[in-house]
Order: sequence, then structure tokens, then C-alpha cells
Amino acid sequence: MAKEKDNVDVADSGDAPKKKGKLFLIIAVVLLLIIGVGGYFGAAYFMHLPPFEPPGPTPEEIAAQKAAEEKEKMLLQRDIYVPFDQTFTFSIKSDRRIHTGQVQVVLVVIGEENEALAKKHLTLMNSVIFERLSAQSYEALLLPSGRQRLKRDLLDAVRAKMSELNKTPVVDQILFTSFVLQ
Repeated sequence: MAKEKDNVDVADSGDAPKKKGKLFLIIAVVLLLIIGVGGYFGAAYFMHLPPFEPPGPTPEEIAAQKAAEEKEKMLLQRDIYVPFDQTFTFSIKSDRRIHTGQVQVVLVVIGEENEALAKKHLTLMNSVIFERLSAQSYEALLLPSGRQRLKRDLLDAVRAKMSELNKTPVVDQILFTSFVLQ
């Protein structure tokens, strides 16, 4: 029996270093795992990686950004007035005699691109407007409805000519700043 106890003690003493080695290995693996995970989360926090990503824009922020973009676009697409350098003076036939008309015209365009096109072709539009003004009758221009019809006629003629040249109507409105008949 004494021999068996000695054998058991010898066997226990051999297991003790193995158990201590396994315990040390498990502790080392757990520590490395904790350090690795902690290191990743620390780096992720400072680098904004997946668990710590900044939240995306909220619907309110998206709507505000779209509103700001539309406002900026509208500022670029504002009404611009392009006046003619001279006053249009033209003769108008009537039943009794020849009358004279004098009109100052301003073109309304939308956007700077259309403004550049309108200024570039101002002489051509001058010719189209003068041609249409000379074809009017005195009696028709005495009435406000006749002047409104003249505006529409001038706008249609100018838009047709500009569409022919630039594939876009360019002019949005035609305004009279002065309209005198004698």
C-alpha cells in the first residue's frame, strides 16, 4: 500500500505541472482575447468603425438639405430683366391718317444662361419686334386688350425666333415700360 501511495503521489506531482500549464495557457488566451477585443473597440471608437459609426442624417436633416439646394437653384433661376437700348418708334396706319407709336420694351428671362443668350441675340429680337410693331393698326392698339394681344404676339414671335436659333424659347415675358401713340 505504501508503494501505491508513492505511485499516486508521483502521479499527482506529474499532473500538477500539466494543470498549471493548462491553467496558464487558458489565462493567457483569455487575456489576449480581452486585450484584442478591447483594442479593436478602442480603435473603432476613435476611427468611427462599425460599432461606433456616426449616425446617418435624419429625415429632417435630409429635408433641410434639399430645401437649401432648391433655394440655391431658385436663386440661380431668378427673373432677369433685359432692356433694349433704344425706344421703338414706328408708324401705324389708320383710316384717317398715319400715326406714330413709341414703345419701350423689356424682356424677362429666367436664369443667367438665358440672360446671356438674350443679350447675344438682342439685335435679332429688335428686328423681330420692330417688324411686328409696324404691322399693327392704330384702332387695335387704342384698347387695353389690343396692347395685351400685341404683347402675346411679340412674345410668340420672339420665342419662335429664339427657339429656331437656340432650341429653347429663352424669353419668358415681354413688358412695356412705356407705350405712347400719337
